[in-house]
Amino acid sequence: MDVQPGHCWCCEKPHPQTTVPCDGCPVAVYCTTSCRDRDKVRHSTLECEIFQANKCSACGKRGKTFECSGCNDAWYCDTDCQRHGWPFHKAKCKEIMAYVKQVSLELLHRPTHFDFPFYIGSTMAKDFLQLEINELSTDRVDKERLTRGYHVLSAGCGNLCNTVLTAGSLPGRYLGKLHITLNDNDPFVMARNVLFLFMLVRFADTDNIASSLTTIWYSLHISKREYDLIKTSLDELIQMSAQQLHDATQGLVRLLDEDLSYLKPVWEKWRALECQRDKKTSIKLRQQRQILFDEWPDTMMNHTIYLEHIYEKDRKMIEEWFGHGLFCPYEANEKDMSFDNPTLTAPKASEAHAGEDARLFSLQNNAQAESQEDATFVYCISPASTPFEEWDCLKVRENTPGSHSSPMVMYHKYVTNLLQKVKSLILHGRLLIYVSLANSLDFPNHHQTLSMPNYDRIFTSNLADYVGFAKLLHTFKPLLNASNSYSAIVTETLSWYEKVPGAKPDIDDLSDIQLEKIRHCFASTTGIPEIQPTCFSDYFNNTSHFLQYLRADIMAGGLGIPSLKEVPSFKSVKNYHGMEMRDFRKGLNKLVPFQYLVTKRDLNVKSARDRAVEWCLPKR
Repeated sequence: MDVQPGHCWCCEKPHPQTTVPCDGCPVAVYCTTSCRDRDKVRHSTLECEIFQANKCSACGKRGKTFECSGCNDAWYCDTDCQRHGWPFHKAKCKEIMAYVKQVSLELLHRPTHFDFPFYIGSTMAKDFLQLEINELSTDRVDKERLTRGYHVLSAGCGNLCNTVLTAGSLPGRYLGKLHITLNDNDPFVMARNVLFLFMLVRFADTDNIASSLTTIWYSLHISKREYDLIKTSLDELIQMSAQQLHDATQGLVRLLDEDLSYLKPVWEKWRALECQRDKKTSIKLRQQRQILFDEWPDTMMNHTIYLEHIYEKDRKMIEEWFGHGLFCPYEANEKDMSFDNPTLTAPKASEAHAGEDARLFSLQNNAQAESQEDATFVYCISPASTPFEEWDCLKVRENTPGSHSSPMVMYHKYVTNLLQKVKSLILHGRLLIYVSLANSLDFPNHHQTLSMPNYDRIFTSNLADYVGFAKLLHTFKPLLNASNSYSAIVTETLSWYEKVPGAKPDIDDLSDIQLEKIRHCFASTTGIPEIQPTCFSDYFNNTSHFLQYLRADIMAGGLGIPSLKEVPSFKSVKNYHGMEMRDFRKGLNKLVPFQYLVTKRDLNVKSARDRAVEWCLPKR
């Protein structure tokens, strides 16, 4: 469900001149019959089942059908078949409708806080634009599309990886400017973002600045040279006004002085930390990280499952990484990395007032000097987060060909290459970033006050898990650029997987023959002998369960959006609030895959639960 156009659905290599189509659905295309046959077990149970003509639930004929509007999980040739099939379908239909109501009631009480700042994202980096399959996808692209500026809003997700991937993925023929609004009310995430962007410009002429910045982004320990880059940057940033920052970054970073005041206490604290590892008063990040691993529930079990899913040639290196946490362009000796990385720290969750406006921490510190003195900055990366989860390992391997001594070195090279492209865009004045610390749901008011242009893309990460789809669509629809037919709002959800009965694949329901076929297919595709439970999602079609979740979520409303008394039809959900949802059952998404395949992504194993839905303005 995530294969790029022009690539094989099995090996994902670019298509040769002659291709082999799937004989069951109109979507999948392979480079050879061998690839088609190897992918048949997996594809036939997932995409092929979704995209091919449906089978009538009454007479069994496959062809043009209409679906049961009650459950969306039965199809009929005509009303006669529906009438004949109803006695057999009635119980299941009512059961599914009851599930939707049950889930909608549960969604009235959503999670409200995070334990860690998202220095490393909970979802994989996204290319916000995907110009080649959107605005630049037509046979004849006019000059206006190649030179116009595109505006993107990343709402409630300030993580810099999406910006870096988008800027680094721009087609060579595109010559316009990219305007990105990074919105996140977490001052720690945003302080880190602005620091990195400032460093990329401030030290643009410094050798290997992109490589150094990649190391600072992820490595537990850093060299003296990299620490000095951080220290110099912090010393300068702490003294700047918003206008001075704008000028110092050659127009790259724009923000309000009010928002800058929330970032400075974070920079001051990082600057004050003792990071030289051989000093007794050092922050000792490695020990803090190990304590977090020891105390966090299920850490060892999750690490073990993760390691079992990784290709054998990489497994030992990743296991060692869990111990040392180094992320360098070479196999660095821990002794040579003589400083701890201050940008991997933040206050403990209790001190950061998890569940409230994260800026409250900074506001309190500004008002009470004593509070700032007492705030303890410690290692703050969730044990469930790794650099390998943040970047699609398929893209990493594709763009860093050849052999590498470890996955860390391979990933480091990939991110460094992207940062080099970002630096080039910055120096040519083609990347402009507005930083906003407003609460994401209040951002439209700031947008209006500042007379900002509307957006070609609005990404909301997985905010839907916390506020619901209805609230997001009501909030951000007015901010879409109505003059661009490719404009879209992208919503993601991670928590749906746990809420809908039957959404998780149950291995016990498979016959021995089915299980053996899946295991053989998995081993032949990945080279990993034993399939992990998460990977069964690639062989299990739970699309109907996700439809139940979407209907339940819209039914629940929330945050000022009243809940519905009756279960909405899926047709009404697709057209909710005057939007048009791209139906993932009839074609592929245009920006973010509806569902990532886990089998092919050994280093991105968590992606089994991620689902992305794209919403567009009605065509005029």
